[in-house]
Amino acid sequence: MRIDDYNAAKALTEKLKENLPIKARAGKEFLKTLKQKGVNADPDREFEIDFVGYSGDEGGIMCGLKEPNNPESEEKYVSSITHLKIDTNHPLAAEVQTYQRQRIRKLMLQDSRGFKAELMTIEPRKNKNRGKGFGK
Repeated sequence: MRIDDYNAAKALTEKLKENLPIKARAGKEFLKTLKQKGVNADPDREFEIDFVGYSGDEGGIMCGLKEPNNPESEEKYVSSITHLKIDTNHPLAAEVQTYQRQRIRKLMLQDSRGFKAELMTIEPRKNKNRGKGFGK
């Protein structure tokens, strides 16, 4: 099952590249990753997207992030755009949110189908052949 409409994703990627830099905040999944690395996982922490590229169905639209408020920091991050919250005042915010919703929905459908398919491969147990009556 295809996750992204390739042409639409590439078109959005090109639009985003033309509008760099973009302000963003970390979403739930990106915050978990930051926390695991022992980095400040503040949901109000602002990042600046300075790179955008399309990595196919596996990763979707990928973003390179840096901290605009900390210029001496050499730390850079890469995250899927589905794990970011784009500044709502950005002209492409609505398009990005639409892409995020569609991608997340399709990923959830793919995951649920995978689980159902896995359940279908389990063979049911056969009933024991028992004699009639008690103790036989």
